[in-house]
Amino acid sequence: MIDSGISESDIRSCLNTGERLAHGGYQGEIRTGRIADKDILIKSAAGTGIKGWLNRKMIQREYRMYSHLGGVQGVPRCFGLFMGRYLVLEHVKSQSYRHATISDRDSFFVEMWDIIGSLHDRGVAHGDLQRKENILVTEDSHPCLVDFGVSVFRKPGFHPINHFLYDFSRQQDFNCWVKHKYGGTYQNMSPEDAKLHRPLVIGAIARKLKPAWKKIRKVCNLG
Repeated sequence: MIDSGISESDIRSCLNTGERLAHGGYQGEIRTGRIADKDILIKSAAGTGIKGWLNRKMIQREYRMYSHLGGVQGVPRCFGLFMGRYLVLEHVKSQSYRHATISDRDSFFVEMWDIIGSLHDRGVAHGDLQRKENILVTEDSHPCLVDFGVSVFRKPGFHPINHFLYDFSRQQDFNCWVKHKYGGTYQNMSPEDAKLHRPLVIGAIARKLKPAWKKIRKVCNLG
């Protein structure tokens, strides 16, 4: 457990009084709170039975990823995992990349590239940067990367499957950085960025299935 000065009773108090955010995570809800001088977010593993067990495992896995990333600039500070189901993170005042206005995109993406490089230096590939909600823009227009629930940590030694998954997710990080930087308009890529962008087969399949999936959602009124 990370020594954050936060207790289980502090977490229970914030769960009762904190504001519930409209955008939750895959595992459950997210609530805000303040303990001493810390503005925090509490990610909860919701559900019972098999669903609850899986959500707790995902929260615990995400905690391990944050544990590898302590001190990385551009990643929220992790204050610990409590009661096996509450992940407590620094609350970074920000907007999601989807809704934010960025005045200096060149500087923003240079910083984002440095953060991705720092993740990889720690052996962590994010793997889910295609979701704009996982890229935050702080109040002073700096990038911050969040939600490491599907990230991959590269194990030392001989672990071929793990290393394959890490390399796949690492390339996905590069691809998503290029996609966001150029807004999906790849004709304008610089020669240096073009070398980074290597479309993955699974991405091509997903793009082909996307129109059909939209029709199914519309017919079935899935939103």
